Amino acid sequence: MPEGDVSKAERDRADAAAVERLRAGDARAVAVLYEHHGRTAFGLALKIVRDQGDAEDVVHDAFVAIVNRADQYHPARGSVAAWLVTTVRNLALDRARRRLRRANIVESELQHEPVKVASTAEDELVAHGEQSRVLRAMRGLPTVQRETLEIAFFEGLTYPEIAEREKVPLGTIKSRAARALHALREALEADRA
Repeated sequence: MPEGDVSKAERDRADAAAVERLRAGDARAVAVLYEHHGRTAFGLALKIVRDQGDAEDVVHDAFVAIVNRADQYHPARGSVAAWLVTTVRNLALDRARRRLRRANIVESELQHEPVKVASTAEDELVAHGEQSRVLRAMRGLPTVQRETLEIAFFEGLTYPEIAEREKVPLGTIKSRAARALHALREALEADRA
């Protein structure tokens, strides 16, 4: 038998023995698994999450999971190495998906934030001329919707700041603002006609 096969077979036996020690409560046995598979685990995690710190966290979490779930390993399903690689892969994919979801949530939140725009003197004159129409339309809104818009546009608070100040969920503030803006738009279009 070639030498590479012998060392792999020996490593597989050592891995299986380490898992048995983990099952028996010897958490120090994880060091054997880390010595055999730490570099591979890190390389895989880094390839998926593309961030060294995240990859280190994934590898740490994977080895903690192996310690905590040693009783779930079944040799008939594959080698310890395959079990570990699958664990690393799943944790890395979960982390990458969470990061993407967080980025999408932040992007979505920013799309709903009031934007402060610098105005020119001409813009101010046009705005002043429109002011009475806007005030009439604003008076027609339900109180909570009108107050949400007034706080956002006249006080310059963001939706999260309004939610915190009013002690209501952020989604409620966004709903109020969206409904208010829709009603305001309709009222202004009706006023123009």
